[in-house]
Amino acid sequence: MKIITISPRGFGANTYAITEDGENAVLIDPAQPRVESELIKYGLKAKYVLLTHCHFDHVGGVPMLQESGAKVLCSEEEKKLVCTSADLFEAFDAPRAYYQIDDTFSDNEEKNLCGMTVKMLLTPGHTSGSACYQITAKDGGRYLFTGDTLFAGSMGRTDFPTGSIADMRASLKRLTKIEGDMPVYPGHNDPTTLEVERKTNPFVLDA
Repeated sequence: MKIITISPRGFGANTYAITEDGENAVLIDPAQPRVESELIKYGLKAKYVLLTHCHFDHVGGVPMLQESGAKVLCSEEEKKLVCTSADLFEAFDAPRAYYQIDDTFSDNEEKNLCGMTVKMLLTPGHTSGSACYQITAKDGGRYLFTGDTLFAGSMGRTDFPTGSIADMRASLKRLTKIEGDMPVYPGHNDPTTLEVERKTNPFVLDA
């Protein structure tokens, strides 16, 4: 399994393209329209788009990918916030991106996407429907994509609409209870590992 990080230009989230066969990709949080052209450089086609949440800085590239045939998924709870004021487009005076959710995950649900097992963990706090995705490769390797829930040494904000500090604490505690260690790919800044965050992240230790 290969993970390609597409860093934002200007303000935006990290976009992750994950592929098992080198041709078909699952994308997590395509933040900007240029993501599609970046995929072409790697010879990849987006088959699925997974949203950790619907804030404007995570979804700017979704419409273009959906028009090209990608299916867009998020948690059942986050679907209620898509294309509402809770997505913060108006709050940050950002040009609105219009798209639809093709399918949803319930908490702990697993789907086989592009030859990989994708498990959705509902982790409210940043938004009421925020999700993390645990992806298991064919070789058994596990990888955690945490959106704006867990960062390296930090956590996401809880002061936006539907955010909750109590929910965030519970979500961080849930993530720390996942058995074993695995790489963690957050929505912003650098990757980390679950074990490092268990031992050093002050927000995790305080949860």
